[in-house]
Formats: sequence, C-alpha cells, structure tokens
Amino acid sequence: MRAADTKNGSTPLFNIGVLPSIWGIYIAQGVLGGLTFAGLPTILRSQHVSLGKIGLLSLVMLIWAIKFLWAQPVERLRIAPTGRRHSRKIILMGECVTAGLLCVITFWSPQLFSGLLVLLLCAAVSATIVDIACDAFLIEQIPENEREKGNMAQVGGAYIGLVLGGSVFVSLHGVLGWRIGCFVMAFIVLSLTVPMLFYNQENRDVFPVSPQELRPGLLNAFRRGEIWCGIVLTIMYEMSGRLVQGLTGPFLIDQGISLNAVGIFNGIGGVVSGLCGTIVGGMMVSRAGAKNAMYMIAICHAVLLAVIFSSIKLHFLSTPILFSLFVCEATLMASGFVASYSRLMILTSPYQPGIDFTLFQSASAIAAALLGMSGAVMAGKIGYDKVFLFSVLLSIAAIILIPLINYFIGKYNYN
Repeated sequence: MRAADTKNGSTPLFNIGVLPSIWGIYIAQGVLGGLTFAGLPTILRSQHVSLGKIGLLSLVMLIWAIKFLWAQPVERLRIAPTGRRHSRKIILMGECVTAGLLCVITFWSPQLFSGLLVLLLCAAVSATIVDIACDAFLIEQIPENEREKGNMAQVGGAYIGLVLGGSVFVSLHGVLGWRIGCFVMAFIVLSLTVPMLFYNQENRDVFPVSPQELRPGLLNAFRRGEIWCGIVLTIMYEMSGRLVQGLTGPFLIDQGISLNAVGIFNGIGGVVSGLCGTIVGGMMVSRAGAKNAMYMIAICHAVLLAVIFSSIKLHFLSTPILFSLFVCEATLMASGFVASYSRLMILTSPYQPGIDFTLFQSASAIAAALLGMSGAVMAGKIGYDKVFLFSVLLSIAAIILIPLINYFIGKYNYN
C-alpha cells in the first residue's frame, strides 16, 4: 500500500493510468497462457503431433506453480535499498523478452516440438517474473479499499487473454498461417504493454525503507503467521471447485453431448461466465468487503455443488440444465478469485508484497494440479456423482473453517 494511503485510511482517487496499465499487462499474460494451453494444442494436433507430446505442454504450468522459487531475487531487484521501486522496468523488460520469444517461435516449425517446448518454458519464466512484479505493483499503487478494481483486472484479463491466445490465434493460423499468427500475438503483447510504458508515477510517494533484517526474502515470509494463514485459506477456499473443475468437459461428453457443442460451451461459455463472475465478484467486494464476499461466495458455491450432485443423482441431465449449472459454477469460481485475491493482498508485507502474494498463488497452482488430478482419478474409480458429493463436503468444511482462519488472521492485526 502507498504510504500516503496508510496514514489517513482515506479513499483517494488513484491515478487513472494505473488501471489501464495493469489491465494491459494481465491481458498480455493471458495471451501467453491461452496460446500455450488452448491455441497450440489445437494447432499441433492439426499438424499430426502426437497427443503424448502435446501433453508435455503441461510442463509449462509447472513453471507457474514453482515461481515462488525466484520471487526473492525478483523482489530484491524491484525494491531498491532506498525504498525506490522498479516494478515498471521489470515488467517492461519482461514483456519485451516474452514478445521476443514469440517472434523466435514464428521461425520454429511446430513439428520441431522439443525446441518449441524449450522456447515456451523460457517465455513462461519471463511471464512469471512479470507477474510477480505486476502483482506487487498493483498492491502498492491501488489503495486497499479500492483494490478489487485491480483484482478484477487480474481475473478478467486472464479470460480476455485466453480468447486472444486461444480462439483468435487458431483463427489467424487457419487464415494467415503459423508465422503471421505468432507475429500478431507478439504485437498484441507489446501493444498491451504500452499503457505501462507511459505510467510514470510509481515513485511519486515515499515508500518505507526496508531495514536490513527485513530485506525481501522467502524466510521472512515463512516466519510470519499471516502468510501461513493465507496459504491455508487459499487451499481451503478453492479445493472444492478445483476438485471438479476439470471434469466439466469429460462429464458432458459422457452424457452424449457432441464434442463440437462442448468445445463451444467451454470456449464462449467459459469466457463469458468468467467475465461475468469477475464483475460480480468485484461488486461484492466493493459493497461487502473481501472477507464477507468470500464467505457469501463460499455458501453459494456449496449450494450450487449440492444442486449439481442432486441433478446427477436424480438424472436431471438435460443439456440446458447441465449447461446452466456449469456456467453458474464457472461464474462463481471467477467471483471467488476476485474476492480471495483482495483478501490475500491485505496479508502481504509492505516490504515484500511480491514474494508474499506469489506464495499464495503458487499454493493455489499446486493445489489445483493435485486436486484436478485427484478428481479425474476419483471419477474414473467411483463415478462423477460421488466426486461431486465429496466436493460438497469440502465446501461445507470450508464454510466452517474460513471463520476460524479469519480469527487467526485477526490475531496478527490484519483484518
């Protein structure tokens, strides 16, 4: 948080250039994710690349899960010993590296998969560095009581970027070919970075100078109880949704719905519901506060998962019902991300917000991978209905435990 805002707790109108800057960066981050996990698998399969090789693209997600390992050096570069911030420089350099790697990919044939994978892994590392710096930039530049506007950019930008890197990239490839498509993606990334280039007020307020013992570091984070509370809160809050998130497509296919219909639903329906959820989540945080918004969304999520379980158990499985239920599920997931990000940012230290928030995101990514895999295995062994029943129980457990976690957070004077 900025020093000027912490003194009086007021709600100043922050510089109008902040929101366009972070929206641009988060959409650009989403472009790379959409290209890697949505666009490229489709194009590679059309080039007769084996499914086994395409599956290796999941290694890129591992980079995002372990990005906390290099959060400390990034944060120490971002925060000078004098307290001066260099977030913009890191973000701009990182986005240029990402765009440059996309340009290199344009000259790399999709059939040369090993080299392509290495380039994508390098681009992912660059993107995570940008993400660490941009999250910290958001925390420091937007007052706490208006931070949901930035959290909406985090979540909404990812969904918009998914469309650009997924559907738009595939369409460009079909019409103009691989090389032009990759060049356009690189141009989009650079274009979205322009607002950050012209934002020049990062150091207009005086930031606290870190004492030597509080220089940014992972050990400093792990010594603080509120960080452990935030990690537990992250996992507890997301676990029911993460368990069943990856089952939507397989479940719809197993109900006899065509692959084309499922593809359209996951594409258009997922993005629209995600953006709607982003707006709803932002409004809830603005009106009720992050803590109350998280709790209300958790209750709604438990009820919805119970309805989905009942629908499966009672065989109310018509296509409109299923699509409606899963759209609501995706909407609540997006709303939950906005609320939880707002809550978790309160727990970060002014001396190392990039490290602290990265730990929360890494915990989320690791939990998502483990729970997603567990959900798929469980569905294959005991059936979809029992997995959704288990997710309902996890939701109820979260509703019970979230107040307890908030109590411990309160003991550290952060609520």
